[in-house]
Amino acid sequence: MAKILVVDDDQGMREFLEILLAREGYDVTLASGGKEAIGLCRKYKFDLVITDLKMPKVDGIDVLKTIREISPETMVILITAFASGETALAAMKEGAHDYLEKNF
Repeated sequence: MAKILVVDDDQGMREFLEILLAREGYDVTLASGGKEAIGLCRKYKFDLVITDLKMPKVDGIDVLKTIREISPETMVILITAFASGETALAAMKEGAHDYLEKNF
């Protein structure tokens, strides 16, 4: 079973993704921010990290960069309600697997 870490400062979005992914059979762990996510990635191996882009203190790009150092094989998908070509390009340059707008 794939292990997925969901990182978002919005509790409703975290819970929505947890329900959606758990129904599909994934083992889901939640983090309310970038610092917590990085700590979890230092302790546990995840197959996929889905992280919000805009979060206080440690944003999604910082999470992506750190995870790429800790666990290069872990796929990272950035999600955002504030999509732009500039942030999409930055995410892909840093090694994001995908970049999605929160319109799902």
